[in-house]
Amino acid sequence: MASLTADPSWATRYSPIELVERTGSQGIELILWLTARAALGAGAVHEVAATYHVPISNTAAGMMLLEPAG
Repeated sequence: MASLTADPSWATRYSPIELVERTGSQGIELILWLTARAALGAGAVHEVAATYHVPISNTAAGMMLLEPAG
């Protein structure tokens, strides 16, 4: 999640298929997160809020609210 704020361009080194291969079953979710980040444009963003929780079942849940910086 931190890379979506600091350096989202890292993902451009990989094709969608390579992202899924590298991230496993969460690969599709990663692509959705990257799509949401891309909607904010290439400029800097500010993290308004974020939370990440891994419950006992090990199915993690994350939430992040970003806004364009400036």
